[in-house]
Amino acid sequence: MEQSETSRRQVKLAYRNGLHLTPIQLLVKSISPFMADVRIHFDGRVASAKSAMDLMLLGATFGAELMVEANGSDADGAVAKVAEILGEAAD
Repeated sequence: MEQSETSRRQVKLAYRNGLHLTPIQLLVKSISPFMADVRIHFDGRVASAKSAMDLMLLGATFGAELMVEANGSDADGAVAKVAEILGEAAD
């Protein structure tokens, strides 16, 4: 049986125009190969990182503190990829 792991990271959104179509398309395409269930939390809302519609509805703006959470065998890699695409890891 495959072991499941959970990974989390706080990320500060680096896109000047917030979470808009271009970074969303890049994120969804980049995260799709991962088996992990990847979720992004912002301001009391949660979105699947594999759903462009969910991500649009987050309404995250430049500098927003996002919590990225993944569950699955490749959770660490998925969280690292989201952080790489959306911005710099927050301290």
